[in-house]
Amino acid sequence: MIVLQKVGPLYKDGGRPPVDPRIYFRMHYLYFTRPEISSFRQLEEQLKDPKNQAWHNFIGTPDIKKVPVHSSLSHFRTKVRVEDFYAILFDLIAQALKLTDFLQPTLTGIDSRPVWANVNGYKKKRCTCPDQSKCNCEKTYSDPDATCGVQRTKANQNKFFIGYRKHSIVCPSPKGPIVLFSIILPNDTADIKVMLPLIEIMKKIEGLKVEYLVADLGYFDADDQREALVKHDVAVVTEIKKNTVIPNHCSPEGKPECWEGHALVFDGFDKDTYTALFRGDDSKCAACPLQGTCEKQFGYSFTDTPFFHGPVPQGSLLQERMLNFRKQVELAFAQESNQLTSVMKHKKVPVRQTKRVEKFFIMREWSSYRCRARHKASSTGFF
Repeated sequence: MIVLQKVGPLYKDGGRPPVDPRIYFRMHYLYFTRPEISSFRQLEEQLKDPKNQAWHNFIGTPDIKKVPVHSSLSHFRTKVRVEDFYAILFDLIAQALKLTDFLQPTLTGIDSRPVWANVNGYKKKRCTCPDQSKCNCEKTYSDPDATCGVQRTKANQNKFFIGYRKHSIVCPSPKGPIVLFSIILPNDTADIKVMLPLIEIMKKIEGLKVEYLVADLGYFDADDQREALVKHDVAVVTEIKKNTVIPNHCSPEGKPECWEGHALVFDGFDKDTYTALFRGDDSKCAACPLQGTCEKQFGYSFTDTPFFHGPVPQGSLLQERMLNFRKQVELAFAQESNQLTSVMKHKKVPVRQTKRVEKFFIMREWSSYRCRARHKASSTGFF
């Protein structure tokens, strides 16, 4: 039992027997999957209702008197480290990868969404001055880790918000995109610094092999794109920026052309030399005046121009599929935002500080896996 292995050693020997950590996980599962439950306090009240005997049996406490109080859930999340929550989530993903046609992780995507912090205004001081009403110390939000960020402008919505930003790795599934895992970072963290750490985290999941990663323009960086392929064997693809400098041998769409201006045909990618191979189009070469001197074979170095000469050529069907998947990821994140509205009042996360917020969303993604997996198999072996 991965839960007992990771959480059990955190409890000291002696004293009263602690509550089984699996009970806490199952209580969080109810919180995240039951739309009628909007708070942990309400969850406790529902579990102590004799009408919900099925819920008592599910969490493992048939006796109503043994239902943990809502405050113990907070103590549980405080006791368990973020690394332990990730280890439990990664073990669940490894089990989900063994289910037939459940996850399709060969293609993944990166996207982010704002997380509204549970703050009461920019008016709290955290200094040690005896009279804070007269000192000139800086005020902060009630959540000290929350920062001001910019979100996508929508109708009747403020451009700025107070909170964090959730960066997620998403992969396809038969029922739409599903988040593999996420990291919570301050709003002032540039997207360009997030891609490689997420790729490195993916390597910790047993059995997960990602070949292609589609990213937003904000995550793009030539050096990171080189390192992702050379070091991690992951091809990163994104769209062309309006101000992108196009090589002289490429068309305005980024497709390589021969000396006569004819589009070349992609002929594979050599991973030993990191060279993108192209050949001439036979229909164009037949009437070309240079056909006698042209070798009809072209090679372009990935390390020199990684954006244009990677394993996924510009304008190919594979790139089109990847970019279409990125649009699906955006829609999935919008759906997640709508679902969170039913759980969090005004979309605000009910915990404060980065570590607690990160644990909160790890458990939410764990619950999402558990909910989807129960439709694929009678048991995932998690409990």
